[in-house]
Amino acid sequence: MKTFIDVTSGPCSGLSDSDRTILRNAARQFANARGATIRLAELLGLTLGKAARLFGNSAAAILGNNWERKYQSLVEQALRQAFDLATLGLDPEGQQEPWAWLHKLLVTASGTAGGFIGAPGLAADLPITTCLILRSIAEIARSHGEDIQSEDGKRACLEVFAFGGPQVEDDELEAGYWAARAALSHTTIDAMIRAIAPQLGLVLSEKYIAQAIPIAGAAAGATLNYIFMDFYQQMARVHFAVREVERHNDSEAVRACFDALVREARAKRSG
Repeated sequence: MKTFIDVTSGPCSGLSDSDRTILRNAARQFANARGATIRLAELLGLTLGKAARLFGNSAAAILGNNWERKYQSLVEQALRQAFDLATLGLDPEGQQEPWAWLHKLLVTASGTAGGFIGAPGLAADLPITTCLILRSIAEIARSHGEDIQSEDGKRACLEVFAFGGPQVEDDELEAGYWAARAALSHTTIDAMIRAIAPQLGLVLSEKYIAQAIPIAGAAAGATLNYIFMDFYQQMARVHFAVREVERHNDSEAVRACFDALVREARAKRSG
């Protein structure tokens, strides 16, 4: 099977060498976005997963009726707070590299603390984790030349939450990326948050259930917070690399090239 596309005559032929390099690196990250996080989840999550499923069967009895609706409300509130705070004090002209490792450390600590006391800890952990993830996304956006103080730059940061989660399949992730961008392209910030909250809530619902188990939830909270931070950091690097190339190229040409390079990366991974 051919696993290397000819960039000089294929869908990438109209782009510069530097742009093709940026997109090829982004495509590799995109193709592997679920890899390390899923392996970690499988390694550490078997026991947690069984406990979460067991707990989920009686979640209503333990957490109360309508817990899903209350949780969705918490997610939407956390997104609004994160949107207001994520870029606070962040120099839009700064050249500092994103502190990915620090954000992973902080969300892991937050998940541990929140999970140790069970369900009540979620109310504190969820806004902290959401804000830290969006802060990390904003730093990555800035490193790719985005104006993170502009509405367009902030919208692009929020978009990253709409691109699925570590649990989705590869094909769904690819389709979801372009679909989410198209769906959110002409919405207001408030509408974006209302649209993203249910999807993000669905992604994080397993974390909520697992983390609601006192003491044992500390391991679940720490592990899952790390997984989600790592996934969204990778998706942010992909998203803002694509946007960086789009700023001086036709967007359809960029999409065609990126999609071809993703197929190439996946073929190499499976081969």
